[in-house]
Amino acid sequence: MKNLLIDWNSVPDVMNKDQFYRLCHISKSTALHLLKSGKVPCEWSGKKTRCYKIKKEDVKAYLEERAVFPELYSAPRGWYGSHYVARLSAELPEEVLRQMHGYYTGLLKKYKDVVTVQEIVALTGYSKTTINNWCNKGVLKSFRKGQIYYIPKVFLAEFFCSLTFRSITRKSLWHFQTLNDFQRKMKRNK
Repeated sequence: MKNLLIDWNSVPDVMNKDQFYRLCHISKSTALHLLKSGKVPCEWSGKKTRCYKIKKEDVKAYLEERAVFPELYSAPRGWYGSHYVARLSAELPEEVLRQMHGYYTGLLKKYKDVVTVQEIVALTGYSKTTINNWCNKGVLKSFRKGQIYYIPKVFLAEFFCSLTFRSITRKSLWHFQTLNDFQRKMKRNK
């Protein structure tokens, strides 16, 4: 096992993606998949470079778990090609959709009843232009006052459950993390 050969005393308590992939002897692409999918917990700063902070304990846990269950950490088919597209079923079962709506409603509890595009940018990590485009196209129900879009929380939670939102190809880290968190809650409730 490679992780037994690691001198953990010389490893920093918090590392970036480059240190992570070198330490674990995996490719950059595999490291990106593990971090974006939430399989290895990390903190995302939103910057263009050196944007991931990974704790040493999480790397240890990943290496130990990977030694036992390597299939859990493999990237989906097509990830390493240039045309990876996630395949989603158009319809979710009614019960799953209801629970997902409840999950997103819970995440939005601390926000006012009507949120601005700027608040959604801060929450989701998607750009202002992207969110304005969703509002312009009508896929995210909103109303406009002057140059600013306002989105009722109810419509935002509804949008998060929609196929349009779930099928975004280049998901933000927040998007990956919420989907993984929701999936874990679903498994615990079974």
